[in-house]
Amino acid sequence: MRLILLRHGESEYNRRGLCNADPAVPVPLTPAGLQQAREAARRLADAPIRRVFVSRLRRAQETAAIVNACHCAHIRVDARLDDRNTGFEGLPVDRYLDAQQRAPDPFGWKMPGGESYRELVARVHDFLAEVCALDEAAVLVVTHHQVMQAAAGYFRGLAAADMWRVWVDNGVALEFDTAQAC
Repeated sequence: MRLILLRHGESEYNRRGLCNADPAVPVPLTPAGLQQAREAARRLADAPIRRVFVSRLRRAQETAAIVNACHCAHIRVDARLDDRNTGFEGLPVDRYLDAQQRAPDPFGWKMPGGESYRELVARVHDFLAEVCALDEAAVLVVTHHQVMQAAAGYFRGLAAADMWRVWVDNGVALEFDTAQAC
C-alpha cells in the first residue's frame, strides 16, 4: 500500500510561532496554507486514495477537505494523529523547545497534563501498525510535523534523536510503501 502522510498547510499559529494541540482551539489555515493545500491536492490528484485519516485539529481537517475534494474518499478522524500536547497551548513554540532542550531526558520530558515525545511516538506507531493492515492501494494521512517525524521513524527505523531531526514543511508529503516496511 502507498501511505501518503501530508503535513497540513500553514496555520495562523504556525505564522505566529505558537503551540496548538487542543482541538477546541480553532486555528485556521492562512491564505498561504490554503494555497499549500491546493498545491498538495494537485500533486495527489492521480493517487488512488479511497481512505483519508486526519487529526482532530482544524488546520489538518481544512487541508484534508481540500485534498480530498477530487477523491471523495471516506474521512476518518483519529486523535492519535493530533499534534503533540506540549503543555504550552497558545504559548510560543520557542519556550516549549527551550524547556524540552534543558530537560535531562528531552524525549521523556513533559509538562503536567502534556505528553512526552516518546508518548507521541508510541501513539503514532500504534496508529501506523493498524493502517498497515488495511487493504487499500493508497491511504492519505493529514497530520502534523511531529507525527510525521514519528512516522519517518517507524518506516526508517530511527531512534528518537534521529526522528527529531526530520523536518517536514507545511503542505509537504512523505510517502512510504507499507509492503516493505510493515
